[in-house]
Amino acid sequence: MAHKKWLACLGVVFLLGGCASTPAPVFYTLDNGIEQPGPQGVAPSIVITQTNLPELIDRPQLVTRMANNQVRINEQQRWGEPLRRAIPRVLAMELGRKLDTGRIVSVPIDAQRIDADFRLSLEVQRLEVVEGRGADADIVWRLESRHGKVVLGRSVLHETERSAEPSALIAAQRRALAVIAAEIADQVRRWQEAAK
Repeated sequence: MAHKKWLACLGVVFLLGGCASTPAPVFYTLDNGIEQPGPQGVAPSIVITQTNLPELIDRPQLVTRMANNQVRINEQQRWGEPLRRAIPRVLAMELGRKLDTGRIVSVPIDAQRIDADFRLSLEVQRLEVVEGRGADADIVWRLESRHGKVVLGRSVLHETERSAEPSALIAAQRRALAVIAAEIADQVRRWQEAAK
């Protein structure tokens, strides 16, 4: 009987030791958390109404694409917020900087009644970190003007980052979103010029 109690106690010690050795997860955000000077302009207004993501990255863990069609789902490295909310929010911030306007917001799909000069929806094909290479982005976007004119665009790019540090790879993803924001901003400017 004493032998069984000793074994049970030993099992509890091993179990507690295993729990104690598991590192706590680290949480990341897609933005850099640095306050930027506010935009000075007032136009145009853009509402980002919808963002769809592939299931591969629509999860709390950071996902790294590796060689031989493999991916690593990093259980100890996690997003602080869902990417389906973070991507449009960061894109809205970048668009605000490019167009010098504070009238760009991202909202859930059920908040479609917001009045805006432009409506933007995103279909994310890829926004991945690739081991040893950086970040790959492929986003199809649909921009609709207040008057019903629509343009479909697709931004495909690669941001090089040799570091394997998660924060450096996330910074590469953020840089990719800044480039995509610049492409969308160019389309908005073209429409504004044509309307003059």
